[in-house]
Amino acid sequence: MDFALFMERYGYKILLAIGALVVLAIFGTFVAGILAMMKIYGVIIGAIILVGAAFYAFTVTRRSSQAYADAMSKYFYDPKQGRRP
Repeated sequence: MDFALFMERYGYKILLAIGALVVLAIFGTFVAGILAMMKIYGVIIGAIILVGAAFYAFTVTRRSSQAYADAMSKYFYDPKQGRRP
């Protein structure tokens, strides 16, 4: 079996496996960090910290992202778009 036939037969499976490993590594690092924090601070304090971080992410970060999007839309938006001259 030459390399071209090997890649035709197994290439996408290998690529899918590598992609799955990357995604699992990203989520695994996140979960391991949460578990380590809960082990250090305890379950109750760790849960309070997680809820606080989630609250911050869904309020403050969303507002700053919306303000950035509004500024960019004013900068890049063309009000004459779609109108005939």
